[in-house]
Amino acid sequence: MIIQSKNNRQVLFRNLSSADFDQLYHYLHNLSAETNSRFGPHPFDRDSIAAFYNNSADRLGYVAIDMETNDLIAYSIIKIGFLEHDRTRLESYGLLLDNQKDCTFAPSVADAWQGCGIGKHLFYFILADLKSKAISRIILWGGVQANNERAVVYYCKLGFKTLGQFQYNGENYDMSFDIE
Repeated sequence: MIIQSKNNRQVLFRNLSSADFDQLYHYLHNLSAETNSRFGPHPFDRDSIAAFYNNSADRLGYVAIDMETNDLIAYSIIKIGFLEHDRTRLESYGLLLDNQKDCTFAPSVADAWQGCGIGKHLFYFILADLKSKAISRIILWGGVQANNERAVVYYCKLGFKTLGQFQYNGENYDMSFDIE
């Protein structure tokens, strides 16, 4: 899928491939300290990236590529199912968890591209793929930090609902999105 971004650049959305691992490593190491502190589903070294995806059918990566520069400008992870260590907390909100119908979502957008609509379009690209896989609910990976107001507003605009709050290095919100 290709879109025209708010800054008038063409952006390609596609699934991550192993050929992208070096570029992903570069992308992750160029995130600002603030963005880096808010995104951490896996270590940022090349070997850890490869190990995260290799032989793991339950993990899907998605990227956005600036077609003018061929730079990776956004990256998102989907884990089919939920994080087992979050089970008790998620069930305390009344969720009936299902490793076949739920997935866990961790998005990121390069600092220079935040506010350009890339995150929203990448989410819609991912959503179409998840519908084809019969996934019915998306749960934020580790929630969202309450003091990350921009992200909280972003998730609410996409249609995520707040499930509850928890403490981990500060206050966080668990949020989910029901796929229709």
